[in-house]
Amino acid sequence: MAAVDTLEAAIASAIGAGRGAHVAIEQVQRGDIDYDAFLAHRSVHRIRGTARLDGDPIEWSLVEKVTEGQAFASAYLADNARRELAAYTSGVLVRLAPRVRAPRLHGWLVEADGRTTLWLEDIPSPSRPLDADALLRAARDLGGLAAAWVGRVPDAEWIFAGWIERHGQPGAIDAGLAALRRRHPTVVARMGRRLDEAERLLRAQPRLRRVLESLPQTLCHHDAVGANVFPTPGGTVLIDWESVGSGTVGADLASLLFASVRRGDASVRTVRQVMDAAVAAYADACAGVVSADEVRRGLDAAIALRWKLAVDVAVTLERGEPARRGSAPAESPEQALDELVALVDLLLDAARRALD
Repeated sequence: MAAVDTLEAAIASAIGAGRGAHVAIEQVQRGDIDYDAFLAHRSVHRIRGTARLDGDPIEWSLVEKVTEGQAFASAYLADNARRELAAYTSGVLVRLAPRVRAPRLHGWLVEADGRTTLWLEDIPSPSRPLDADALLRAARDLGGLAAAWVGRVPDAEWIFAGWIERHGQPGAIDAGLAALRRRHPTVVARMGRRLDEAERLLRAQPRLRRVLESLPQTLCHHDAVGANVFPTPGGTVLIDWESVGSGTVGADLASLLFASVRRGDASVRTVRQVMDAAVAAYADACAGVVSADEVRRGLDAAIALRWKLAVDVAVTLERGEPARRGSAPAESPEQALDELVALVDLLLDAARRALD
């Protein structure tokens, strides 16, 4: 794929202009997009307007994703941008699975200082939080993605391989144990026995790694949270391919079900209701490739890597800070805390199953 290094050329691609067609850009409007960028020096905007293709007016819209070069952005962020562009230009994201795809890349530009711009297909946003039906459809489609790539993850330098460390955070375990052991009265009153179970979970992280590495490996998105999942009539569109790489079957299901609740893209009650059905839907899409038991164990172990939730809830209580979930700004601190404590229970339940 040749680089399309101007916005005008990206617009021409978006409206389907063929070689030799005359495109006149008449209007360009740039607006903020409801996107949780998390890190500084990355921005996402929706740009839209009108163009004339051989004289006929056409409305267009694109998503413009910009990551600054390393003079401003962290090495982590710059590496994510490099990986996502490499994934797009490799062709891997063109034919992912029958019902999973990435937004179409209409153009990109890498400047001398490393500043990277992607011009992407604009996918209509679904309602949030995701309801039970949307979670189940996404679970089945993620299972299809896993089945398509089991045992044949591309051997490329851009493939992300550090997902266990990213979620398990081995360097933070000692500080996490210290936080749990302080036993502040407010923390004990709200979390009770969960503190002892969370300590055991932190100490069991090496065992969880062995569980995950023993299971079938496939290509994973590794950030399939609700905010990045766009249900469409033709299947699931996943955005933000910055962490694409090898992972255990069931790992993306952990992002969809567990991480979506932590961010506020789904409720813990809904996830509890659909958990078994989501495993069944994912496993059904993997039929003949991996077993339902392998899917369940991969899901449980991938959830159990997220031990830091329990520590973060304890620290929030100890400091008397308001709880919040980033994608649910209208939620009261009390509601957010209820959701997060219930999610700790889901975390500990998954850990018990994974380590049994």
